[in-house]
Amino acid sequence: MKLLSGKRVGQSGRELAEAAVFSFFLHVIILLAATFLFLNVTPKVHVPPFYEVKLVGPSPEAALPAAPSAAGQPALPKQEAKPAPKTKKAPPKAHKAPPKKGAMPELAAPKQKAAPEEAKPSEAPQEASKPSPPATGETAPGAQGGNVKVETQSDFKYGYYLGLVRDRIQQNWNPPPSVKGTKARITFTINRWGRIIEVNIDETNSTGAYDFKLAAMRAVQRSTFPELPEGFARQSLQFSVDLMEEE
Repeated sequence: MKLLSGKRVGQSGRELAEAAVFSFFLHVIILLAATFLFLNVTPKVHVPPFYEVKLVGPSPEAALPAAPSAAGQPALPKQEAKPAPKTKKAPPKAHKAPPKKGAMPELAAPKQKAAPEEAKPSEAPQEASKPSPPATGETAPGAQGGNVKVETQSDFKYGYYLGLVRDRIQQNWNPPPSVKGTKARITFTINRWGRIIEVNIDETNSTGAYDFKLAAMRAVQRSTFPELPEGFARQSLQFSVDLMEEE
């Protein structure tokens, strides 16, 4: 069997020898490369450093307990010797010589009386007498001050409340000028909460011009009053107020 080149298959020759030599060198190169890679690529194992440590125990002298006393009991602290207390010697009694015959007897000195102690002032001074507050339960027929006079029912026993009503109206009382010797009586009613329910002019007991009466009624209407006293049982209370301008 021949190939197209005219050579037979399997026939030995120069080419076969060249191929064998090339294959040998190729295997040698591969072996060297593998050896080189094995030596350089192999991972290195890191070994951490170690230190030698020695444990030191307590000294044998410190471990030993304190030596007991000879009798097997702990030694007691020494007590300092206290000096013995000095004994006071009683003074010798003076012996009086017997009186001679005809000698005058000795007179004993009179005993002095203790001076009386001065009276000490009391430590806690007496409190000054405080004025008693005005009684609020007394019956007050009216509250008068300046040019305003307030009156109410006779059974109303809260005089302080009448004073409050009079002061509120006095603050708003501004009579017209050139009015002297006149008087205006205003009647009004307030409820339990101090609100004005009704205001009227008492023409029978009023004098002066209409503008004076109108100013008196405005003084009542502009005033605000507190709530009625808690002890007062009714829900409303009627007042009568006289606003005057003296001569």
